[in-house]
Amino acid sequence: MLVVGLSIGGATQAAEPDHAPGQGPARMNEIQVVGSHNSFKAKIPDAVMAELRRRDPKTAAALDYYHLPLAAQLDRGVRQLEIDIFADPKGGRYADPKGERLARAAGETTAFDRAAMLRPGYKVFHVPDIDYISTCVTLQRCLGEVNAWSRAHPRHLPIMITINAADTQASAQVAAPLPLDDAALLDSLDREIRQAIPGRRLIVPDEVRGNAATLAAAVHGKGWPTLEAARGRIYVLLDVRPAVSNAYRAGHPSLRGRAMFGWYPDGEPESAIQIVQDPLVDGARIRDWVKAGVIVRTRTDANTVEARTHDRTKAKAATDSGAQAVSTDYYPGAPDPQGFGFAVTLPGGAMARCNPVLVTAPCTVEP
Repeated sequence: MLVVGLSIGGATQAAEPDHAPGQGPARMNEIQVVGSHNSFKAKIPDAVMAELRRRDPKTAAALDYYHLPLAAQLDRGVRQLEIDIFADPKGGRYADPKGERLARAAGETTAFDRAAMLRPGYKVFHVPDIDYISTCVTLQRCLGEVNAWSRAHPRHLPIMITINAADTQASAQVAAPLPLDDAALLDSLDREIRQAIPGRRLIVPDEVRGNAATLAAAVHGKGWPTLEAARGRIYVLLDVRPAVSNAYRAGHPSLRGRAMFGWYPDGEPESAIQIVQDPLVDGARIRDWVKAGVIVRTRTDANTVEARTHDRTKAKAATDSGAQAVSTDYYPGAPDPQGFGFAVTLPGGAMARCNPVLVTAPCTVEP
């Protein structure tokens, strides 16, 4: 049996997957892990959820899930996290959400941290005024929790953190976010990430690109860092609208000097990671990207729909596709407020395995 990063008698031995003989040791893109979607999300206050059910039952159903703190998710084997951010350079922009007023009027005590919201810096929550409470209210706090857990578990598989920014107003009923297609805001975002995850603990585009002409050429050629070199480390993907992605790479060809990878169309110099929302539709495309050296994150369920019917069709498509990160709202041990009894893992109950598209020999991977 081929073993990748299996601990034996206190020592760690990284073997070579034989999907591509002679190409060297296992690399960080040659695994598959379970991730979580909206990983920061806390329970919506009862009064807010009741009003949302009255006004918009479909949206209420879609938002009726929440998560354990980030460190607890990592303890359960989750190795990809998603954090939604909102720029707040002056502080206080999101300190008085409408939902909190409603909850207080109903006599409900919530976990909303107004003091943290008043301080400058990127804030973390899902939907302004409605789904406004997070298990880690600021980006610095969220990343700090991950970094602390990582330091305490130095042999863990590389952790992907997806930074998602919905920076345009989705509805006139909620507070408008600041647009992120702004060089100063993006530079400050990089600084917050580097402060929270210092030094070589952060895998950055410069390391992956190396001496290659472009980041895309690097991942299609020599590939990503070895799995051994990536253990105990973290990498970050910026998931934003094209205007923000373009602003992020402006003056930084192939993301030179940047702290994060980006989501760019196939064929562009900065393209190294792809996000695919539906593996049922794009399974073949995912497999092609994975074979070409690209890292892909996809989803196994969405909006509580699959959990309500115990539909594992999308989850199977996601795992079969070879996407390196398969993201769910229902990892083992996740809160289950509706009692669905639905949980997503890789085959055999695993939270990590060798990539089924890239590694053909039987193998195991230590999470």
